[in-house]
Amino acid sequence: MSCLRAALVKLSPLFPVACALLAVPHGLQAQEPLQVASLEYRPPILVVGVRVNGSEPLPFAFDTGTTTCLLDTQVARRLGIQPVRRPGRSGPGFARARTLAIGRAVAGDLELVIRDLGPLSEQVGVELAGIIGFTWMEHFVFEIDYRAGRLTLWPRAIELTPTAEQLPLPLELHSPPNLSGASIYVPARLEGRHRCLMMIDTGTSQAILGRQIAARLGITVQPIRSAEEGGGLPTPTIGRFELAGRLFTNVTVVFDPRRGAGPDPFDQCVLGNQQLSEFVVTIDIPRRRVFFRALPPLPAQE
Repeated sequence: MSCLRAALVKLSPLFPVACALLAVPHGLQAQEPLQVASLEYRPPILVVGVRVNGSEPLPFAFDTGTTTCLLDTQVARRLGIQPVRRPGRSGPGFARARTLAIGRAVAGDLELVIRDLGPLSEQVGVELAGIIGFTWMEHFVFEIDYRAGRLTLWPRAIELTPTAEQLPLPLELHSPPNLSGASIYVPARLEGRHRCLMMIDTGTSQAILGRQIAARLGITVQPIRSAEEGGGLPTPTIGRFELAGRLFTNVTVVFDPRRGAGPDPFDQCVLGNQQLSEFVVTIDIPRRRVFFRALPPLPAQE
């Protein structure tokens, strides 16, 4: 990946840090937020402006499905951050950030995985400087509003009071083997009777199902197609998908037979932006809960 161009370093209005003119989220006016920032959905990810060690805001993916934080190799070099290798381990380098900040929401002394993010940048059309993951998010309570393009952050000590429109669901944390941080999960139901603990992943567009849940649903396991056969993963349709009191019908999902084949017993169901964007989602990691506020359907396109 080439270095971030000066125009991206200075950032367009897509990535403001201070968003004082943005409205306070509906239903939570009693608790003044620490920061309200612009959030852009560039499928399959969300993009927000992040300052690294006091730098100017840089475009980062805001990815609840990533357990740690990542920084692009070229950006690390430009910022003077030197990666180190861990003894006896191959793969990416590591470093520590003094601070990672979205406006006034600042977390410090965080591990960074240094990796080339060029392929992801090409996919989304923005030269990403990094990825914000769980190890930063756990310091805050935060709300994602897709339609308003807004990320709202409160200090983790604040306990928000939900409104009647917000449906609370229990939040579970599970750490993948040999990785730092954790992934966040909420319950959902497939085809009316199959309960599935789903990872909330704002780094993917569609819901993803693994081998075991697919077998329970009666989905025929197909091998991954080669490039000569058209490539890609199978995309079956499930008739009923229930999440936070809302029923989705005839939902196209991605079937990934590699999920569930490893040592992580929770690596079966992933909830992506396609369904999440039908709600305003408030994630309270410290108190292990998520609030879903269903949004009215968008008017039909003429």
